[in-house]
Amino acid sequence: MDALITSAIRALHSLAAPGMLEIFVKSVGVTVLSLIGFIMANTLFFAWLAHTLAGTAASNFMPWLGSLPPSQIAWVLFPGLMPVIIHFFVDIIALLIEERDYPKSMHVGEQAFWPKMAHDLKFSLFAMTLNLLVLPLYLLPGLNLVLFYLLNGYLLGREFFSMAARRHIPAREINDLYHRHSTVIFLAGIVLAVMATIPIANLLAPFWGIAVMVHLYHRLKRPVVLERVL
Repeated sequence: MDALITSAIRALHSLAAPGMLEIFVKSVGVTVLSLIGFIMANTLFFAWLAHTLAGTAASNFMPWLGSLPPSQIAWVLFPGLMPVIIHFFVDIIALLIEERDYPKSMHVGEQAFWPKMAHDLKFSLFAMTLNLLVLPLYLLPGLNLVLFYLLNGYLLGREFFSMAARRHIPAREINDLYHRHSTVIFLAGIVLAVMATIPIANLLAPFWGIAVMVHLYHRLKRPVVLERVL
């Protein structure tokens, strides 16, 4: 827990680092455009689904699904979209943080853009599919928020931590490090999932989330070495 609190505080401090404002403005722009596109895509998808399933047993669910505003569906599925949004900024955010706070860990090999993009898209589709599958359970009072934050906390925690760690270590080492510290990473993911559902805060969530995970990775990987103090 101490590692998470410290990383969260350091992440807030990192947001004020030189160069971060420009990246933040760009990431907010991408997030807003993604949300607009996401809402439009939901509207078209469920309209097509209602037409395609007309006359089948599944069509009984169409009035219920059609009655949900697309913005509500986007609200449910947005956490799964976050890794794609932050994908375009993760390297520059991590670079700015590591130049300032972890200069001894700056030796990062060149990473191919498209393989990383394919991985992030695959994860996003998986996360959104899971959320769609449990969508009926989100209508149950009391259970809905608990299930939503647990599911997306796990998914976002693991994925955002992997995005920060893969700049330095291979997948096998990432998995080992994750399993050793899964609880604190899971809790960080829950905080990120909560932020993703709060208006205005959800614009900051991907940006802040990767900053937290960069600090958390360095703290968990080398817990004794802190190159810079707040």
